Amino acid sequence: MYSKILKNANIIDGTGKPAYKADIAIEQDKIVQIGNLQKANAQEIIDVEGMYVAPGFVDIQNHSDVYWTIFDNPTLDSLVSQGITTAIIGNCGASLAPLLSPDALLSIRKWHNLEGVNLNWLTFKEYLEVLSARSFGVNIGSLVGYSTLRRGLVKDDIRALNEDERKILKRSLEESIDAGAFGLSSGLSYAHEAIISEDELLELAKIVKNKNALMSVHLRSEGAELTESVAEALELVNKTGVNLKISHLKVRNKSNWHLLPHALNLIEANYQKKGSIHFDLYPYDFIWQVLYTYLPKWAYEGGRDVMLKHLKDPEQRKKIKAYLMSKDINYSAIMIASTSMQLNVVGKTLGELAAGQECDSEDALLNMIERGGSEILVFEENLNISQVQTLLGHPLSMIATDGAGFPLARNQQSLAHPRCFGSMPKFLNMAVANNICSLEMAVQKITSIPATKVGLHKRGTIAIDNYADLVVFNSKINSQANYKNPYQAPEGIEYVFVNGTIVSQKGSLFGISKGRVLRKS
Repeated sequence: MYSKILKNANIIDGTGKPAYKADIAIEQDKIVQIGNLQKANAQEIIDVEGMYVAPGFVDIQNHSDVYWTIFDNPTLDSLVSQGITTAIIGNCGASLAPLLSPDALLSIRKWHNLEGVNLNWLTFKEYLEVLSARSFGVNIGSLVGYSTLRRGLVKDDIRALNEDERKILKRSLEESIDAGAFGLSSGLSYAHEAIISEDELLELAKIVKNKNALMSVHLRSEGAELTESVAEALELVNKTGVNLKISHLKVRNKSNWHLLPHALNLIEANYQKKGSIHFDLYPYDFIWQVLYTYLPKWAYEGGRDVMLKHLKDPEQRKKIKAYLMSKDINYSAIMIASTSMQLNVVGKTLGELAAGQECDSEDALLNMIERGGSEILVFEENLNISQVQTLLGHPLSMIATDGAGFPLARNQQSLAHPRCFGSMPKFLNMAVANNICSLEMAVQKITSIPATKVGLHKRGTIAIDNYADLVVFNSKINSQANYKNPYQAPEGIEYVFVNGTIVSQKGSLFGISKGRVLRKS
């Protein structure tokens, strides 16, 4: 007798093959049989006639660590409710380990206030052991953050590493991957990685390649320098053969939209020569951005204190404002999503704040940074939805939230991007409704492709002896989250299984945490 049988399933197995009709038997945490099981017995038989059964969705670009939600909301409700069963954290250069000094965690300060935080790990091995002693709503794997490594050595200094520091950096990366990290992430647009040299990048990329791990790159620019930034990332593949993922590929601001075709041509040409190149994105036309990154890089290099010092200097502030005004950005439409300070501005636009302060929107932006520091997140609608759809359907793309697992209960103090609640169902709906790709290919982009890319074992496809991470959904699947009220579960998801256990049914979460901490093997 089996633990569970899903009978009459329309199986989309994650490989891209056409859907087929069969039954699925689960024993404990594994899929043990697929076929005609109408005469078999099980402790629980679930009839899924007319529904699709897919592998659990894999979110390869997740930030539940740096947003601290793996601790504040370990059931990771907004991920589970949209069918995500595995999340890869430690992205965009920031991870929670290894901690080469207490200053290592300064890299996450732009996303979460660290005041009062107590940690009981230093190495990546210790970090995974601590996580393994906890319970999570989804399976968790992590990359190592480049900025976390670097700031553990140089703190807030903006400078090149000396030879001894490079040795420590490389040794720490090697030890972290050996302990179970799936690779290395970088956030080259952020202050403490903006000055990283090509040689330094290449040294770590070689280690990642030798360890058969993943290199995830947040480009230096998603605007006017997009082409050069893509070329820089691709050069890592050309010189080392490293397995590369470009994070949340997009083109910001209308004046730069014309750059996408050339950037894609570069990616495609390099893939033909070297392979092992992919990118991820989310199915939305607006971004969720740290406010200080709108400033010129020289203004925030050196950390928060240096940035605030620049803003208080009349001459420097004048230069910063001139830079802002030179950009093709409608600052008045930028909306405040969250601040670490209790400023009562969430949901307001910079234009509204400017009117209240009797200044222009550029000054309102600078005033916000002065009052709220580096921990301000904003929404800005600056992407071309047609280009987003082109990228969604591209053969080398994967779909990811670039978000975190939040509670579904409405938070009056802050707004999260709706991608945290609806990226996967929104994409599946868009894929079919807008003829972006077949439903089978769409499922592949959120299951086997990211699972293979990161090196997950026995996850990402429906096959005998694979773990029973499964999503059952119907043809009405779609997101209900929006930027004004993101805290909503999607529609159309009937069941979510994590390691063989039902954790969600017909939109109701059971609060069961069956996720496991995964390690690179």
